[in-house]
Amino acid sequence: MYVPERMCIACRTRRPAHELLRIAADKEANAAVPDADGKMQGRGAYICRDIKCIRQAEKKRIPEKHLKLAVCDGFYRQLEDMI
Repeated sequence: MYVPERMCIACRTRRPAHELLRIAADKEANAAVPDADGKMQGRGAYICRDIKCIRQAEKKRIPEKHLKLAVCDGFYRQLEDMI
């Protein structure tokens, strides 16, 4: 059975997609937002369910660079709450 793998944008490790958090590009809000159920349409990125990866992404502004969008208010706290 095929299990789709995705790469974490912070630590660059490959994992099954269901083990990662999805970040989606919300074109209406013109911002990157956490995608809790992984079903939002459009460009997306994945990050590990790990505080270290989220903090590294925040420090280096990785989601903003990867999706070429600003992040919404409280974005990183929402990711931490999803863990």
